[in-house]
Amino acid sequence: MYNIVVFSGGTGSIAIQEGFSAIYGNDNYNLDIIINAYDNGKSTGFCRKVFDSKILGPSDLRKNHMTQFKIQHSAELKDFSSRESVIYRMFNLRMDAASKEDYYNKGCELLEKSRDAVGDKDTYYLKSLLDFFFFENIRNNVWRKTVGNVRFDDFSIANVFYSSAAAMNGNSLRLAGKDMAAVLGIKDNVHLISDVNLYLEAKTESGHIIADEGEIVEWDNPDDKIESVMLLKDGKEYVPTVDEETDLTKVRSIKDIVEKADIMIFSSGTQWSSLIPSYMHSGLRRLLAASRAKKYVVINNVEDRDMKGISADGIIEILGRYIPVEDITAVVNEDAMPGINQVSGIRCISGHIGGEKAKHNPVRLISLIMKDYFDVKDTRATFVYDLDGTLWDERVNNIGKAVGAENMNLFSGMIHSGNDYEHVRDVFKYLYHRDELVQIYSDFGNVHFTSEDDKTDLLLETYIVDSEVVRELEKINEFNHKIKIRGQGCVVTMKPLVNREALLRKAAECLEKFDGVYVARISGYTSIDVMHKDYGKKTMLKEIMEKNGLDINHVIFVGNETIVGAEADIAELGVRTIQVDDVYECNILLKTLQQD
Repeated sequence: MYNIVVFSGGTGSIAIQEGFSAIYGNDNYNLDIIINAYDNGKSTGFCRKVFDSKILGPSDLRKNHMTQFKIQHSAELKDFSSRESVIYRMFNLRMDAASKEDYYNKGCELLEKSRDAVGDKDTYYLKSLLDFFFFENIRNNVWRKTVGNVRFDDFSIANVFYSSAAAMNGNSLRLAGKDMAAVLGIKDNVHLISDVNLYLEAKTESGHIIADEGEIVEWDNPDDKIESVMLLKDGKEYVPTVDEETDLTKVRSIKDIVEKADIMIFSSGTQWSSLIPSYMHSGLRRLLAASRAKKYVVINNVEDRDMKGISADGIIEILGRYIPVEDITAVVNEDAMPGINQVSGIRCISGHIGGEKAKHNPVRLISLIMKDYFDVKDTRATFVYDLDGTLWDERVNNIGKAVGAENMNLFSGMIHSGNDYEHVRDVFKYLYHRDELVQIYSDFGNVHFTSEDDKTDLLLETYIVDSEVVRELEKINEFNHKIKIRGQGCVVTMKPLVNREALLRKAAECLEKFDGVYVARISGYTSIDVMHKDYGKKTMLKEIMEKNGLDINHVIFVGNETIVGAEADIAELGVRTIQVDDVYECNILLKTLQQD
């Protein structure tokens, strides 16, 4: 299953998150979103002040949670009266009030009206967060002193919940996020890059200091561009480290998330205020440089107000101060405004990926990225698929089997399987429901049949194993009564076996008397296969290509053992291979291939 990591601000990665969901669903990959929480504007800034400036700003965490909530509960949100619809409206609600008493009473009324839909347990928890925000001691009606300085204009009630949850978790917004994800019924997949409480400032080319994060977002001054940002702790410049002050006994580390990533996307959005503060963390550049993930940075469609007058190349130059851009591919909308519709400094992919106004089209954006990830732009390519562990896997749970069954009706191409004819035939008999004729090669490729006709023919009789080999193997006690001849005589399989390494040596010793013609190999989970030394998926793929008149330059083999295992030598033919570790990764590939 692919691990996808997105570096995000508040709303800049909405198109990315929605695009993955629209194309691939929500369960066939792991998506992790990394943010910072230095927002200090509007109700967020007041929330931080209420708790004596000891908590981070909750708005970007809340915004990403709401994006995930909308994606993960899309079906339930179609019912206006559902629990999910009620919670969604509540967490997006911004209320005005003349006083703290008025706002508190409105909050209590809102929770009481929502109780039937939300449920007693979660309503009680949210009410406790509301109480904690406003009161030092609610039993004695002692109001929190700092709340008296709050202006309740356009004030997010969800920010109240998140900030109280942070304060109640030892001022940890990361732990608050874990609690709020549980209330929302979503995956806990939005992570703070660190939990240290800092404030953001910016400096312009003229030396002017912008002391408010909200002003950074709205700077809009091409004549005095923002030159740098800094993070402050107790009024002094401070450089945080990745995972700083994060309780790693309770949450996953950013280090672990980055190290396990297969695909990493640096979102579009407001760079100076939302994204660069994450990239500034000490240790991140080293983690990114060491990561094996393929990395992409999405360029905005229009100039953001914090970077007015800066081209796409200028943005890349700025980002290069913090992250290893030489290892990153820029993703550009060809229809973006001049100056940011092309990148020349680093590798770049582009397409017509615009949406409404300044937004990206989610499906086009992710389709462009994922086609590049798999490098599947060759429209002439013939795809040849392994079966077990790739398209289908009978060993996985019911969810995995459902994915495998879907794969069987998504793929277009040929089958080249190491499995025996009976197994491959039955998989197609029960799972394949399309009219498209599929050429199928089983038993390492020598036994041919089709999805419409299960009558077999043998490509090469050269590889039939001499019957004397079978008689000699039967003399070994551990193999007696466990030998099966398959592939019309091309493969001798012994199973089920335990302690296969020791038995492999016994089989090899037995085969020595045949002058190196045959080889024994561990196969599957309980088997040892004996066959001609030069017989295997590589040999037979070459034969299959010749039989079908396929151009080797336009054949792509997809399997789960192309790096280590029975398919590892296929690349020696000059055939392109794509490694998919399981049916989930294969599902992502197949759905990518379906995109226009």
